[in-house]
Amino acid sequence: MAIGFAFESNAQIGVTKFGTNALASNSASGEYNTGLGYYALGANTSGNRNTGSGANALRFNTTGIYNTATGAAALYQNTTGNYNSAFGAYALFTNTTGSYNTAFGNETLRLNTTGSSNTATGYYSLSKNTTGTNNTANGLRSLYYNTTGNSNTASGFNSLGGNSTGANNTAMGQTALSRNGSGSDNTSIGSRAMYKKETGSRNTALGSTADVWTGNLTNATAIGYSAVVSGSNRVRIGNVNVTSIGGQVGWTTFSDGRYKKDIQESVPGLAFINSLRPVTYTVNVKGLNEYYEKATRSADKAVKAETDKSEGAAAKIVYNGFVAQEVELAAKKLDFQFSGVDVPETKDGLYGLRYDNFISPMVKAMQELSEENGKKDSLINDLQSQINDLKALITRSGSGGSVFSTAYIKQNAPNPFRGNTVISYYIPDDARNAQIRITDVNGRVIKTFNATKGEGQIVIRSGELSAGTYSYTLFVNNKRVDNKQMVLLGNSK
Repeated sequence: MAIGFAFESNAQIGVTKFGTNALASNSASGEYNTGLGYYALGANTSGNRNTGSGANALRFNTTGIYNTATGAAALYQNTTGNYNSAFGAYALFTNTTGSYNTAFGNETLRLNTTGSSNTATGYYSLSKNTTGTNNTANGLRSLYYNTTGNSNTASGFNSLGGNSTGANNTAMGQTALSRNGSGSDNTSIGSRAMYKKETGSRNTALGSTADVWTGNLTNATAIGYSAVVSGSNRVRIGNVNVTSIGGQVGWTTFSDGRYKKDIQESVPGLAFINSLRPVTYTVNVKGLNEYYEKATRSADKAVKAETDKSEGAAAKIVYNGFVAQEVELAAKKLDFQFSGVDVPETKDGLYGLRYDNFISPMVKAMQELSEENGKKDSLINDLQSQINDLKALITRSGSGGSVFSTAYIKQNAPNPFRGNTVISYYIPDDARNAQIRITDVNGRVIKTFNATKGEGQIVIRSGELSAGTYSYTLFVNNKRVDNKQMVLLGNSK
């Protein structure tokens, strides 16, 4: 037994002790222990392969094994905890039964009692941890307030410094996630990344000062320097100074019909498009930066100068688009649930537009225009036919013929058509014979109909012709009298 500062290596196997009451209670079964300093390993009985170096290092260890404590009061209250390493004054000070902990630095893991598998490097890192497990803290005051939170990783000064019960968080960079208290499953990489966030889970910030704005947000992602996201389930890439985001191919939106329900053709076309106001505009970048409270960004003069320069350049760009609030109002007037407006979750939040969502109503508008143009073309053709008929009647009447005895055919109705269509005609009584011949675009005769005297009709039935454009000609007494065109449309799907 060592008295005072005497050095002794006694009959106990592999035991070395130096200092007052160092390894004072060690029994014969306590092997390969080293106690250096006042009361180092003073209460150890049967614990093996422990090293206590410093006053009161491993002071109350009894049966714990494979522990290493270097520094005054390091692992001071450890009793049965195993495989712990503490380097620094008061490192792992209150640990009792916790195992597999590693602490480097004064006050690291000081209040740990039963927490296991923790690693702390840096003054005050994981200092208040009690029962939390599987935490890694690297940096001054990293995970400082953590008490029961598990599986957190912090690297950088004060990173996750305010975390108390939050679990599965990762913070890399000085003061990253430093205000988080109980939020879990957050990832923050970059100096002061997610610095302001105090609550909320499953959020991600990648980039210096990238942040998830105040509020209990969930599943929000901010990517890029000073990128800020202000709503749950949203992703923001870059800050307001960014002037271009791109890649080799366009962005893909999943659109698998197998996973779409309640499909309806209820998209307004022209009514919605005509109610929009296309505008040009510039962005108040400085105002937006103030809105996002960018005062937290680096005060370095060179960085600030570069930021101001890019801010000025971004503010000069003239954009084309719409005003989100006007689009929202236009959709509401039509009772149209338009998905292209990104409405903020809070009163002072920012509106946004998803311009790809305008494609659907634009296509609908084009379809409506096409249908209307088809009707107008049909009406124009019919009017032109009537004009031609009138011209022919006038000409023949002027040459001595009877207006009412002149042969003619009318424009088929409907035209264009998909089902049946009707061709009306008139054959005078003095006609010897009359035929209506239908020809294709190459002039080949497809069908021939004999026409009777007086007023009559022929019906072209669905299935008699293939889709396409045809001419039909009236022959009287084997002479061509009149000609018109008709269009047969394909079946709609």
